[in-house]
Amino acid sequence: MSWVFRGAVSLFVATMIAAPASSRAAGPDDELPDGEGKKILQAQCTACHDLSEVTKFRGYYDKAKWRDIVITMVEYGADLKTSEIETVVEYLALNLGKKEG
Repeated sequence: MSWVFRGAVSLFVATMIAAPASSRAAGPDDELPDGEGKKILQAQCTACHDLSEVTKFRGYYDKAKWRDIVITMVEYGADLKTSEIETVVEYLALNLGKKEG
């Protein structure tokens, strides 16, 4: 591998690491009602990805699926206490959950 290519790759990686996690401007679909679940989402979930990675699934998942996703994120390293998991699941199900009927 040439030193130019390695340098370009290194620069790209350094830029991606240094870029803020929430570099995309928030849109109307990212807006969520206030609540304890929103505070946890903003503090914990956006440490790894934009809030849009959550809000893009508005109306798609039911409560059980949101629970699976939150638990998977904890397994990937999200720093949530057990009580916070249920708070986030309730919040997501209420505000982004699939509507019955």
